[in-house]
Order: sequence, then C-alpha cells, then structure tokens
Amino acid sequence: MLRTLFAAALAASLLAPPALAKGRARDNAVVSASVMSAREPLDACGGRDLLDAVVPDGPFLEACKFHDACYRSGQLDQGVCDADFLIDMREACDANWPKASASGKHAACEVAAYTYYRAVNSRFGSMLYPRGVTEGQLGKVSQTVSEGINGTRHLEACAEARNASNRKLRFLLTLHDARGEWVATAPGVSSLSLQPGETKTLCAGTSVSWFRNAANIGDAYALTLKVDDPSTINPFWDLLDVDRLDCETASGKCVRVAKAT
Repeated sequence: MLRTLFAAALAASLLAPPALAKGRARDNAVVSASVMSAREPLDACGGRDLLDAVVPDGPFLEACKFHDACYRSGQLDQGVCDADFLIDMREACDANWPKASASGKHAACEVAAYTYYRAVNSRFGSMLYPRGVTEGQLGKVSQTVSEGINGTRHLEACAEARNASNRKLRFLLTLHDARGEWVATAPGVSSLSLQPGETKTLCAGTSVSWFRNAANIGDAYALTLKVDDPSTINPFWDLLDVDRLDCETASGKCVRVAKAT
C-alpha cells in the first residue's frame, strides 16, 4: 500500500504524533485471522525497484504487510488499520533499538514510523482504502446572536460534524441564507479532517462578511455538510454534499433535509 504513497511520507514527519489508545484493535483473534487471510505475497512497505529504495521496509516489513492486508480485508476501518500500523512500527523500534541502549537510533526509528503513518493516514490513504464510502452527518446545532462592530448583530450557527464513513475524510460546513445565497464556509480556507466515527463541531456565521448580518440573513438558513471526495486527485477538491439542515432564524430549530434520490 505504501508503494504509491512515498511522496506524502517525505513531508509528514514534523507533525506531533497522535494520541492513540494502547493495544491493537485487531488483537481480537477472529479479526486477526480474517486480516491474515487477505495477505498477498507482494505486500511490503515500498514494493519493488526504485520505490523500494525510496520507501524501504527496514524494521517495518511485517507491520507493512499487516497494514496492506488490513486495508484489503475490510475488517477494520481505515483509521483503526492506520492506528494499529503505527503501534506495530513503534514496537518494531522498541525491539530493534531499545531506548536504554540505543536512544539515537530509537528516536530516528520513531520519526520514520510516524512518517509512514502520516503517509497512509491521509487523503491518499483514503483513496486507496478498498470499498471506502463517503458519508457524513450533522448533529446537534446551537445558534447565537452577538453584537459586533458599530452595533451590528451577527448570527453564528455551530453544528456537530460526524464522519459516518469507514475512512478518513475532510469536511466543510457552509451557511446559506433564506434565498439560498452563500454566506460563509467553516473552517474557512482549510478543512476539518476526521477519522471514521469521529465528531467535532464546526461554526459558520455572518461575522466574516462585511455585508451580511443577523438582520439580513432572512427568516431561515441552511447548514450543509460537505466532504472532499478522495476518489479523485483534484487540487481544488471534489466537494460532495452529504447532509443538510434547514433552520429557523428566530428559534434556531433545525430539520434535516432528505437527500435527493
């Protein structure tokens, strides 16, 4: 799996490591057996020829083999496969270069492990995760109206965004007024990356605009959850609408809009 991700690995090692639960999700004997049955002879970190030199197996060969099989088996979602992958690589570092006797090599191994992890726990990894779905859901909504500059009142709507898919995805929340005109996008020029099943809150409001405020947004507004579809590589993103809530400005009460079939 890593053979197609070597470029992403080179830029990822400077980020802080994630907080991961101890132990592997696939330590369950039934899950592990199913994953093992999905292994193929060419599973490795970098594959063959040049890519094997760019993404060498090093001490991570068995971890890479299991990670490839984990994706292929579909027994665990992408986030869990990636988390187990990092745990396996860190254990390989501990086994080959114990901190007490080889602290320098151990530290270098940890950096390499996290670089490999970041390469797969990414949009590229999501694109390669077999049978990956693209789903998201809006949850609880809260609405506030506050006074801004020159007494202008601004509306802000915050909604829980949940990754309801089996792979890591990037989300955006858009706010449209009663006429369907765009007002704001959160989190702005970036996006919110969520692991499968993860939920975080996004907020969009009129304060980002010179021309919009709580008074002229209308008697209703719409919150739409959008996701970057990882199935294609597009520098400008491929955004899909996955959920929408229509809300009353006066009460803040929202109802879900059924998807078109």
